Amino acid sequence: MNTLVQPTSSTDTFYIVDFDRTLADSDKLLQVFIEITNQYIVLPLSQVEKIDTDVKAKGDSFDTASYVRNHLADQDQLDIWDRLQKQFIHESRALNMLLPGASELLHVLNQNQLSHGILTYGNPMWQHLKLAAAGFNHVHRIVTTNKHKGLLISSWLKEDGLFHLPQEFGGGTAHKIVLIDDKAASFEGFPSKPSMGYQVLDLATALPAQLGDVPSNVMHVTTLREVIDSL
Repeated sequence: MNTLVQPTSSTDTFYIVDFDRTLADSDKLLQVFIEITNQYIVLPLSQVEKIDTDVKAKGDSFDTASYVRNHLADQDQLDIWDRLQKQFIHESRALNMLLPGASELLHVLNQNQLSHGILTYGNPMWQHLKLAAAGFNHVHRIVTTNKHKGLLISSWLKEDGLFHLPQEFGGGTAHKIVLIDDKAASFEGFPSKPSMGYQVLDLATALPAQLGDVPSNVMHVTTLREVIDSL
């Protein structure tokens, strides 16, 4: 089980890590979810993948969990939903759902007692289900429906020059924020130095929705290992 360091009442730097396509293999999670779902109901893989692809092309997040749950609710089969969720979490935890460098990054943050949390964009039901499936159900995390995470982070900066962290991140204050994310849109409105960011993105395989301009205090890297080397 991955654990996150509880932030103290005041910390120099708070690290915020994205979940989908930064820590976790979202495509693999979706594939396993659909495979398990098809053990209970007929859910054409091509149909869901097309919807997922179309939504991601717009930079949004397809709420796969609600899509399936609503289908079961229409059939008066919500008891199946409970079993499906438990099986998805159980089987996913037997697999490695993390991307290369994710485990190492979390280990370095924990080993060095660097306060951190997960900030992920999407529908809360699907995001929390994926977080649990990847082993993060007991960690500090925030699910936001605003893809512009930088604006959310900037709202925590108060007149005293400190970031007042939300209770989901354990509360307390931080002098600066480091955001690690794959999408350029996540850095819109991101605070200036001393805060900084890492856009973790392999341009050779990037999705159109991941591209875009980022602030000057955001560094582009190809892998999480490059982030680890700079810590």
